[in-house]
Amino acid sequence: MSELINVSTLLLVGVLGGMTAGTAFGFIWLTERRNPALGVWAASLWLGAAACAFYMLRPVVPDWTSVLFGNAVLAFAYGLIWLGFRLFEGCRPVVWKAAIGAVAWLPFVAIPLLRDEPALHAALAALVMSLYSLAIAWRLVQRRRIEPLPARLPTAVLFAAHGTLYAFRVPLLLLLPDLGLGATFDQSPLFIAGVFEALLFTLFLVVAMLTLIAQRDAHFHRKAANIDALTSLPNRAAFFRAAEALLQGGGGRGVLMVFDLDHFHFVNDRFGREEGDRALRAFAQVLHREVRPPDIVARVGDEEFALFMPSIRLDVGLSIAEYLCRRTEELKLMTDGGERIPLTTSAGVAAVADVGPDIGALMAAAGAALAEAKRIGRNRCRAYRVASKLHDRLVDDWLKTG
Repeated sequence: MSELINVSTLLLVGVLGGMTAGTAFGFIWLTERRNPALGVWAASLWLGAAACAFYMLRPVVPDWTSVLFGNAVLAFAYGLIWLGFRLFEGCRPVVWKAAIGAVAWLPFVAIPLLRDEPALHAALAALVMSLYSLAIAWRLVQRRRIEPLPARLPTAVLFAAHGTLYAFRVPLLLLLPDLGLGATFDQSPLFIAGVFEALLFTLFLVVAMLTLIAQRDAHFHRKAANIDALTSLPNRAAFFRAAEALLQGGGGRGVLMVFDLDHFHFVNDRFGREEGDRALRAFAQVLHREVRPPDIVARVGDEEFALFMPSIRLDVGLSIAEYLCRRTEELKLMTDGGERIPLTTSAGVAAVADVGPDIGALMAAAGAALAEAKRIGRNRCRAYRVASKLHDRLVDDWLKTG
């Protein structure tokens, strides 16, 4: 293998590649400060380049100097990769765990007797890299349901394969040192294979990191486009899409409730827009606390909110709407001056069984019931009933014909 692959050239590629990728990640981090993982990954890539530089010095300086310092730097680089993924997941940074792999090399540097144990050096390096890689793979899989980014699983497989390969190296280096060690690193089959594999791993790792970041940004923007910024509830477009999906498989059941805050313009005029926004957020919290999946709640207008609950009847939906109206009236919103902000809501309720599985028709029916609730005095709930509407239409027709 040494005749086909020049290890010094591979290490030089590692130095230049690590520096280039580290610089690129550093520049991205400077423009994306909200993502600290980028800065940590940039540092890890630079440390990986430094480790390759230490290994290149092996023919020039004593082996223990280049190998031990190179392994210590490489161990810290892996620790920073692990720390970067921890930050990527939004977890608290644990710096000592990132540094413990590098600290493990201090006895080998400080104690002369341990400096002449190359098999032990190589085995410990493989163990450290294996543990960090497998830990990253486990975290990526563990958080997959929380944030299902498409690149998570391939990245986890990449780290798992890399960690498993290095785990197999540990017993080979201890039991068959001649296989992993030679008079020079050009004569070490495991070292040559390890450098080649590490370069391929780093290449795929950089692609995986950038893909994860891009997918998260895309997911963030898609989510932001579906969320009302003031209340953090889904917006009208997101509500219609989700409700239509539920209606398609709902079996002709479900109830839509439309709420409108009473005299909301008076609240804005009397107490100011900031207090009005606070009232909207408070009402949104009332709805959010009282619903459970697969219920859908959203802000669909200025002071208008919608709640769709599949698989319930009209009478149940009307009772829930009345309960939510009471909960709204019980809210104790106080201004800084100690004055209470009065807040009530009216609601219109419509059932799929009466209107049909069409979200537009349901919104129109619930809106008509809401208008009726407003007309008779506000702080009321009214249900859309087909029979009553048919009766009203027949009476109107009879009056017109005399």
